[in-house]
Amino acid sequence: MQVLIGFESMFGNTHRIADAIASGFGPEHDVTVTPITDIPPDLVDVDVLVVGAPTHAHTLPRRESRRSAVRSAHTRYKDHQLEPTAERAGVREWLAEVPPGCSVQVAAYDTRFRAPGWLVGHPATRVSRALARRGATVISRPQSFYVDKHEQLHAGEVERAQRWGAELCRHAVTSTNTRHRDLRP
Repeated sequence: MQVLIGFESMFGNTHRIADAIASGFGPEHDVTVTPITDIPPDLVDVDVLVVGAPTHAHTLPRRESRRSAVRSAHTRYKDHQLEPTAERAGVREWLAEVPPGCSVQVAAYDTRFRAPGWLVGHPATRVSRALARRGATVISRPQSFYVDKHEQLHAGEVERAQRWGAELCRHAVTSTNTRHRDLRP
């Protein structure tokens, strides 16, 4: 299977989760982890796409929320290092470019504070819905991975992401095998 895991990350948490999800797929699959803006929106030759984004102001990051995060990075916690792609466009802009007729299997995740989604936002739901409207097959409920008040991942979140990656792999393999059987003459 050709698997792409695209992420938008400011301080590395969403990127770390992407890497953990990738490890859940195992070595028998061609898995690439890359910033979302490096993925062509036409998704040619992709079997599975996983999209991750941080939560900014209850939703997907915007250009201004990214700028604000970059400006305040040095005033936050001493452990904060900006991702090299922090100032680039992100998931919101990439989604706007995905054409209708997208036939890829998808899953989405976000990183956020551990509070009800209705209170702090759950951008992965928005990503899943947007891709489904464009024709993608959603293979898992959107997931959230939690950060603490210092914007560091909670203990156990990386391992939970690995388990979710393995679960996505099982769903995708089953779905891909079924689809290929259905296409046989």
